[in-house]
Amino acid sequence: MANIQDSLSEILKELKNTGDIEASVISSNQGLVMVSDVPENVPEARLGAYTATIMGSAKTVMEEIQKNPPNMLIIRSPDAITIIMEAGKLAILSSLFRDEMNIGLVIVEMEKACRKISKILE
Repeated sequence: MANIQDSLSEILKELKNTGDIEASVISSNQGLVMVSDVPENVPEARLGAYTATIMGSAKTVMEEIQKNPPNMLIIRSPDAITIIMEAGKLAILSSLFRDEMNIGLVIVEMEKACRKISKILE
């Protein structure tokens, strides 16, 4: 039987097969990296911490305007898109990919990955 880290790593490998995903991280809600699939030049610890901070800030904003908290954030730059999603109550999945990719396909595959992550961790 695979351990938790191996199971989470396998989810990131499956996600990478979706297309040209450049980096993915599964982190705790506090920003601690559980597993990652990032290029060597990407500081995974910072990426995990920043995505948790961004998600926390978005939740605070929505709470202030009396709306439900977000379960997904999309950050678009001129050459890349980052999607951050809650993966159950304990984790966050973030993926960075090129702007040319089909964002709908990435969202569908990330949602599947989040369900798998949630089952493993909860």
